[in-house]
Amino acid sequence: MSEIDAMKAELDGLVREQSERRVLREQRGEEIKAQSHEYMTKQVQAAERYVQHVREMAQRKTKSGWSTDRGTTEPPSAFATDAFGDEPGAASPFAPGPDSRPSARDESPRRARRARAAEADDDGYDNNPW
Repeated sequence: MSEIDAMKAELDGLVREQSERRVLREQRGEEIKAQSHEYMTKQVQAAERYVQHVREMAQRKTKSGWSTDRGTTEPPSAFATDAFGDEPGAASPFAPGPDSRPSARDESPRRARRARAAEADDDGYDNNPW
């Protein structure tokens, strides 16, 4: 066998290998495409179920008498002008009133609740950026 025949055989082998790799790459691409399509289909189905659930909850809420609108039993807004005077800013809704100071017996349970809440908030994730 001559040197030229050996080079032709090697070149044919390389062309064949390149062709096989192309076929494998295209097959893998099709597999990835099918997996992506399946994943996205599942995501869409989950999103549709979630939307349906939220709609059902909203319907239950309105049927049971709950409403997202303010009812008549709610106190007036702190920013309503008639609650603090005719002029906006005439009286601050944040100014302490005559009975805004808690009594001495109310302070110890409040401090205990605040201490428990502070302990519950201390979960070690305070410095995470997310």
